[in-house]
Amino acid sequence: MQHLGSKTPAKCAVCGKEEGTPGTYPLVIGVGRVCMSCGMGRVRCDVCGEEVKRLTSSRFQGKTLCLKDYMKEIEKYRQHIIKNYDEEKETVEGIFQKAIGEQPEGYTLLALRRARNSTHSWEAEYEKTEIFQTKCS
Repeated sequence: MQHLGSKTPAKCAVCGKEEGTPGTYPLVIGVGRVCMSCGMGRVRCDVCGEEVKRLTSSRFQGKTLCLKDYMKEIEKYRQHIIKNYDEEKETVEGIFQKAIGEQPEGYTLLALRRARNSTHSWEAEYEKTEIFQTKCS
């Protein structure tokens, strides 16, 4: 859910009711602006089956998703992932082992380097394996 103001009154994407004051209807990702009564209505997540309020759901690739499953679906489409490690909490050797051992499924480790402007933070950069292989071919 996002609250983005609009300058003209919007119509509810579910019931068609027009808002009285511009910018009062919240935006539900993949649905559009919805009035509060439609936003409080319950919808079922197509992945886990949990019932959630429409305001806390999203539509993605034709599926109604709860926030947790929406984040999982979005993660599948990310091309790069950056993970941060703190040298003050673990050794450099431990960071190297974690960067390799905790590599996300379907991703290839591109680099492990010091984070920008940091003397103690490291970042591991991963790229989708199929993209990495395409670049290397």
